Amino acid sequence: MSQSYPEVQPEDFMKISRDKPSHLLIEQQLITLGSRIGNGGTFKKEILKLVGWNGGSLTTYASRAELAAEAFNRIRAALEGVESAEELKEKLIQLH
Repeated sequence: MSQSYPEVQPEDFMKISRDKPSHLLIEQQLITLGSRIGNGGTFKKEILKLVGWNGGSLTTYASRAELAAEAFNRIRAALEGVESAEELKEKLIQLH
């Protein structure tokens, strides 16, 4: 995977911008990878949990901005060079 994403900052979850924030681009990539194995939304949730995000479906990223930024930056680092959902999951398990 050749795309790289800007580092996610805690304040990214609280600001409105014309440019799509990095965490949303990362979420899109997780859903795309997960769609190839059957369910992008479930895969996204599984990966976020794997990297330490423990918020429920009603928990906003902004309410735990530091933890969310940390989780997304772990995913961001692992996405480089990954071509499949399985590769990403394995890489995150090894880094964890």
